[in-house]
Amino acid sequence: MLDALRSLMTQKGIDAYVVPPTDPHVSEYLPEHWRGMRQLSGFTGSAGMVVVTQDFAGLWTDSRYFVQAERQLAGSGFELMKLRVPHTPEYLEWLAEKLLPGSVVACDGKVFALSAYRALERALKPKGFILDPGADLLGEIWSNRPALPAGQVREHDPKFAGQTRKQKLQQIRAALETHDADYTVVATLDDIAWTFNLRGSDVPFNPLFVAYALIGKKDAHLFVAPEKIPAALAERLKKDGVQLQAYEAITAFLNKIPKDKTVYFDPARVSQSLPGALGEGVKTVEGLNISTGLKACKTAAEAAHTRKTMISDGVALSKFFYWLSQTVGKKTLTELDAAAKLHELRAAQPNCVGESFNTISAYGENAALPHYAPSPESNATLYARGLYLLDSGGQYLGGTTDTTRVISLGDITAQEKRDYTLVLKGMLAVCSLQFPAGTKGRQIDALAREPLWREGINFGHGTGHGVGYYLNVHEGPQSISTGVGNPDAALQPGMITSVEPGIYRVGQYGIRLENLVLCVEKGHNEFGEWHGFEVLTLAPLFTNLVDKKLMSKFELNWLRQYNQLVIRKIGKFLEPEELAWVKAETRI
Repeated sequence: MLDALRSLMTQKGIDAYVVPPTDPHVSEYLPEHWRGMRQLSGFTGSAGMVVVTQDFAGLWTDSRYFVQAERQLAGSGFELMKLRVPHTPEYLEWLAEKLLPGSVVACDGKVFALSAYRALERALKPKGFILDPGADLLGEIWSNRPALPAGQVREHDPKFAGQTRKQKLQQIRAALETHDADYTVVATLDDIAWTFNLRGSDVPFNPLFVAYALIGKKDAHLFVAPEKIPAALAERLKKDGVQLQAYEAITAFLNKIPKDKTVYFDPARVSQSLPGALGEGVKTVEGLNISTGLKACKTAAEAAHTRKTMISDGVALSKFFYWLSQTVGKKTLTELDAAAKLHELRAAQPNCVGESFNTISAYGENAALPHYAPSPESNATLYARGLYLLDSGGQYLGGTTDTTRVISLGDITAQEKRDYTLVLKGMLAVCSLQFPAGTKGRQIDALAREPLWREGINFGHGTGHGVGYYLNVHEGPQSISTGVGNPDAALQPGMITSVEPGIYRVGQYGIRLENLVLCVEKGHNEFGEWHGFEVLTLAPLFTNLVDKKLMSKFELNWLRQYNQLVIRKIGKFLEPEELAWVKAETRI
């Protein structure tokens, strides 16, 4: 495919072609139809950028994927370009340095986020480069390209949805008034699913469906393939004032908006080509998707359902770890076997719909790859020694989960125990935090790293990401990081965020611990308003890996109280032998 792309570039006079990892909806996880970066390079990660010239093909990605990318790009003709590594230029810098002024740099603007395309313009146009955002070259050479997904759209059970469609649309319209805008155009699939209380199956692990939305002060339009909407659902949408339009009609519809109107959109969450469809004279206002901010702050009802969901997920995880402890060393067991068992146990829980991402079932050195997922080629056998890392999550009608735990399978070294304790200290520092209102994720990130930094250790991913409500396991606007997501977004009451520091020793093992926390109000005093975190995750933290000499009295007491809470919440759902095992493995 790389040769075919270069041949087409020659025909069209294109010097460099840029392929992002996204789709027209700026998604992290894509339907197969838009996995162009993977089809071209063979790299399966969710973060990257591809640049192809006649004598170079490179893939830029971050440290989460360095080892994975090296393996997957071997023999492909692509070179791994490591992001945020000294002496490795970012792809924009590389283009500016390597190409001559007057060179044509092209991309498919339909799958390029507007904000990312503007960065391309800022870097290259002043240097005399010519940009062409209308080149869908992969579409011309991709034989047997998967069709657009055709799964049915379904209603999110009103018992779990928390608010009605009309209530959510009313909130969006109130925000339009404050922005002095007449319409907002929405392309991100989780925002659309949340706004209309709908779910689908077009994206693996995420209950989404392919659509656009245009919401005005008095009308609302949902652009979706008509065959995806059952007749009864279409009638309910109509009663709520939602007009259905064909998916591909979005461009023509935007073009017909009168020139005296103002349209609000998020440049980071629409493609480059979408605002360009607006008619001449239409005014625009830019900012964070209105629904993104609303969706991030869970209602009291959503938080209550999430707490119940965490009990179910904690039961599945506890049963899994008990099964693992009784099975490893007694029969042949692989990473995929373990993932399959967890799937079985989680599926048995009430209101479980499926996994929220591809389970990271990682033994030994495989756990040193932060985004590892077992495959038939990498599938390791588990033995009664070393560490096993499980990072998994579930989609439930009442919430989305994401939990990471590490368990000893036997013969633990002093270094492994020390590393586990340092990671635990970092997670605990954030989970127990109280902070002033307005505190940003960037400020909190360092607290999870401080115990590691003292020992000269760091990790290459963010400390935490927002989590949806029966939606994407990764959602914004908040993140606990210095560069991933939006680290300058303030943590607000109702936001659910992960806390997941780690230590990765390549070729040896990886340790990561992860809880989900709910931002809550903590009160007000003469120093201002205070917020903190309520830990939502209910899965045991195993204490035989803890070096108590490295833990403070406060930390040991927190750990003891947390495990006691887990046992109180999930104990009655476990078999007597399972409960006895959990109690023994969490005793300090």
